[in-house]
Amino acid sequence: MARRLFAPRRRRHAGCLTVFLLLFAAAALVLSLNGLSNRYVRLEARPVTVLQLPRALENTAILHISDLHAAQLGPGQTHLRQALGKESYQAVALTGDMVGRSGNVKPLLELLDALKPGVPVFFVAGDNDPAPLMTAPHGDGEVKAPWVREAEARGARYLEYPVRLEVEGQAVWFVPGELYFIDLNSASAALKEQAEALKASGKAYEPETGAQLRAAEHRLGTVNAALQAMEEIQPTDLVVALTHQPPGADMLGELAQEAREKNLASPGLFLGGQFNNGQARLPGLGPVYVPPQADGRGGFFPGDEGFTGLSIQKGFPVHISPGLGVSGYYPVPLRLFNRPSVTLLQLTARMTR
Repeated sequence: MARRLFAPRRRRHAGCLTVFLLLFAAAALVLSLNGLSNRYVRLEARPVTVLQLPRALENTAILHISDLHAAQLGPGQTHLRQALGKESYQAVALTGDMVGRSGNVKPLLELLDALKPGVPVFFVAGDNDPAPLMTAPHGDGEVKAPWVREAEARGARYLEYPVRLEVEGQAVWFVPGELYFIDLNSASAALKEQAEALKASGKAYEPETGAQLRAAEHRLGTVNAALQAMEEIQPTDLVVALTHQPPGADMLGELAQEAREKNLASPGLFLGGQFNNGQARLPGLGPVYVPPQADGRGGFFPGDEGFTGLSIQKGFPVHISPGLGVSGYYPVPLRLFNRPSVTLLQLTARMTR
């Protein structure tokens, strides 16, 4: 009698175990397929309306890549190379976190090797990258970090001040976006004062003070170069601003007002990264979670607006790259239902959707 009473319980236990194993197997399959998908890169080509774009720059293409986080996309980045194919572009913008917290520069160097030869490549650092400039003793007179120097040795250019590129006889400036949100004259004065104080300390030849002095003088030089270049930019020139953290609506609103009041040449396009397309996504729902932002955006299921793709904010086109790797910016280090992507931005004066 007792055995018969306990028999149904054994059958229910077996049924629960079967369901658990099936769910576990399904989750393992999804994660395996997701991991495989994450090794292949999608190239998205999209038009970007730039108001008053000079006719000579119509259909100029900029390849926008961000947030590699030292990801290996096939041996020697072959999957990235395959995605790019024979696409034509006039410049490449890398908007930070290309090395990431690992500090492993090899995947970035392989990415640079996969790009079209002879095309200018500009890059800025991200918040997860190692510091681009060295301020601690390191045994030599270099200021730029090794990963920056290695990338520059491969032909990329670390963007510290505006750089002029001529495309079809028309000036295109690639500018660190942060320059539009700081007082360059005040920064120059502060760095000059810092350098003079370090020299007057009597310790300029000691390793720690010497490293700080070299970094301060380097920054002073780049700020002064930025001041000069900003004076050279003409209202008819195209300005492309690179920034890792995309500027918020409030910052862009202030920039638009200042540009109107002072008749300044403001950016025709902002390029950013940081958000990795939400990193973990659900079909039809978008990003599962984005860390809360200073302006109140973010949280669970915040939608895509302002976190990925192209949007117009305060009159400025802002493109946020979907990214390639996995960022420590999120609590769960997993890129879910979110294929790595790069974007070919095709500039046009025509209105597009």
